[in-house]
Amino acid sequence: MSRHREHWGSTFGFIMASAGSAIGLGNVWKFPYITGMNGGGAFVLIYLLCVLAVGLPVMLAELAIGRASQSDTIGAFSYFARKESIIPKVFSGYGLGLATFLICTGSIGLGVVLAILSLLIWRFGWKIAGVSSVLVALVILSYYAMIGGWFFIYFWKAITGQLRFTAVEDAEKMFVNVASNGNLTAVFTILFLLICAVVCWYGVRKGLETASKVMMPLLFVLIVILVARGLTLEGSFKGVEFFLAPNFDKLTTHGVLEAMGHSFYTLSLGMGIVVTYGSYLPKNRNLLSSALWVACLDTCMAMLAGLAIFPAVFATGMQPGAGPGLIFNILPVTFQTIPGNLSPLWNGMFFFLMLIAALTSGMSLLEVGISTCMTQWKMSRRKAVILLTIGISLLSLLSSYSNLSWKTLGGLQDFIVYAFGSARSSCFDLIDYICSNWVLPLNGLFSALYVGWIWGAGKAVRELYRQGSGVRMNAYEKTEELKTLLLRRVPVRSWAFFILFVSPILVFIAFLFAAGFFS
Repeated sequence: MSRHREHWGSTFGFIMASAGSAIGLGNVWKFPYITGMNGGGAFVLIYLLCVLAVGLPVMLAELAIGRASQSDTIGAFSYFARKESIIPKVFSGYGLGLATFLICTGSIGLGVVLAILSLLIWRFGWKIAGVSSVLVALVILSYYAMIGGWFFIYFWKAITGQLRFTAVEDAEKMFVNVASNGNLTAVFTILFLLICAVVCWYGVRKGLETASKVMMPLLFVLIVILVARGLTLEGSFKGVEFFLAPNFDKLTTHGVLEAMGHSFYTLSLGMGIVVTYGSYLPKNRNLLSSALWVACLDTCMAMLAGLAIFPAVFATGMQPGAGPGLIFNILPVTFQTIPGNLSPLWNGMFFFLMLIAALTSGMSLLEVGISTCMTQWKMSRRKAVILLTIGISLLSLLSSYSNLSWKTLGGLQDFIVYAFGSARSSCFDLIDYICSNWVLPLNGLFSALYVGWIWGAGKAVRELYRQGSGVRMNAYEKTEELKTLLLRRVPVRSWAFFILFVSPILVFIAFLFAAGFFS
């Protein structure tokens, strides 16, 4: 693998770019609506605790292996692994046993897929975790770009005064018209991908870092303006109380597990982004403080999004538990009822904010694939950008033309039903379900196990607190340094304990819940 990596020009640039990768639709779209569906404040409190117990430890682990290996995601997951490592064999054996059971009980399609995956894990070991992270990042980008395309469309409609709705039904009708127009969706999806490609074309410093330094401050300015406007509305305090005051009577086991899963999703873990961005960090940068800044900014954005949305929703008498339609169906009506007749301004500002959030994450997802192509196949950056943009654009057509139903992909639906017994409501829904509920939690579990048990928590600790574990020391120095770090520094000792025991267990529980193994 190549040891000559591009590097961030400054710590601030790294923090802005990493925060941009984490701050996306998960914060500004998903977090508010799942909070509304799970009762508000108590869910928020559990989410914050899960960020500390699950998200932050795994994020630090992925950053550490990225910087220590100075490689792409695939290279990072094979850099420290011993070929005779037993953990992949255990997973493979368990997977083959489960696959046999599924096939014998009639779930032939799922059983065959699991058997193939288990054999690949047996053959390639930890490298499969890196391959999975890269593939899921590119697949997610294919439909993430479609949603970004919708924000383009809605931003244009907002500033031209086409979102002046007085009834939710009218807003729902417009969304169906936009989403079901495959040609329109495809055009703006590809436009979204082209913008991401242009940024990545110029590399880490001139492209990703420069764009993030502009986009991220602008993102926070826009969200603060929306928060300030929402809090000045009559009756907005009810929204603040709903969002921040814990009411545990409304919290269910489902809500706790969903908070755990979202705390993992919102930091962009399991997609290779954190590993890739960590590999661009020089050895003399403070990894721990940078990671804490990223986690804090990500969490602050989620909280600000809630404070921008719920006060306005309650002040205008709308329902907070509207689900995914909260953004496209409820908020345009909400902004229309705000006094001052400035709905084009508020709608335009909001959907521009959503577009920036989507772009910062989209660039990061594309960079994961670019880094892999450059390292594993020795491509030039520009060749990798062109090939990946074309490939992802073609893949995005599946979601663009079938995001509401299987109408245009009936043959594929029939095959999926035949092989697996059922299919989700659309191809877009199916891909999102598999990526979010199956692949990402498993990738996060592999990251925690890899760092804690294969590379070693002690070596990861040195990577977090000094210029990396590659600094030469004799055996005595290594032992004494590790004793000092583990015994005298409570944060380090806590992180080592979480990455070894707590995080893997919690991530595995979140995976079982998200995958539907228990309710």
